[in-house]
Amino acid sequence: MKRRILGLIGLICLIGVVSCDKIEPGNYTTGTTDGGSNWENANVHRVYVEKYTGPKCPNCPAADMTLDEAHHKYGDRLVIISINHPKGQGEPFPGDPDMRTDEGNIWDNYFGINAIPAAYINRSTTTQYSGAMSNIIADIKDVISQAPQAGVEVGAILGDDDTLRITVDVELFRQMDDGITLTLALTEDSLKYRQINGSVIDSNYIHNHMLRAVITDVWGNDIPLEGNAGEHKIGQFKYKLTNPDINIENCHVVALVSRKSDRYVLNCAETTIQLVY
Repeated sequence: MKRRILGLIGLICLIGVVSCDKIEPGNYTTGTTDGGSNWENANVHRVYVEKYTGPKCPNCPAADMTLDEAHHKYGDRLVIISINHPKGQGEPFPGDPDMRTDEGNIWDNYFGINAIPAAYINRSTTTQYSGAMSNIIADIKDVISQAPQAGVEVGAILGDDDTLRITVDVELFRQMDDGITLTLALTEDSLKYRQINGSVIDSNYIHNHMLRAVITDVWGNDIPLEGNAGEHKIGQFKYKLTNPDINIENCHVVALVSRKSDRYVLNCAETTIQLVY
């Protein structure tokens, strides 16, 4: 049975009894500090691709095909978030859902996106991928092959109270002299609305990885780490949602661990949402 839930009402942190609109920086518990993670795959290096797109962009489906190929090749080692550009080709067709978000607009402005499709790997500003993005798969492979500087895992369950319970495990594998932040986001797959594909308007186009909400602060919240290799933190959070247009069965929670100074994504993880009702 499909389950529809409501958009963002607010966030309640599991640690203590404090209610908050966003995850507060201090709401983490200390995990093991012996350099060993409690999560089996926390030391896997994954790649984050942030893609800027829009339903009126005729070249965006070609970029989608390239990233679909990459996702098929690398599986859960590639995490994608798709963000509709705030104007022009990113605007919805009349009567279609508006997938633009305030947080996505802020990220778009950070990169100064003036043409779509556009994408960045791990939010590195050194290379923007555009058009059909034929060169992005090789670059994803190069980044995946690098040793991770930090590990991250994320899990999420939804009970019959329509509350999403999220657990995040973060571990440092090397000395960090910069602050580290955690960003949590909600994405949705299998959204069907019109898309220009070349010279044709496709009324049955399927949009995946679409940003639906940023759960933390837009640039993430500080992770209370001293910066020493082997440090390990576990955070547990509750997130109450109420938006009838979101199908939770098609959603993922994405966790990004980033350098605070330049917002470069050190590692990432994505999880489906386990339904426990």
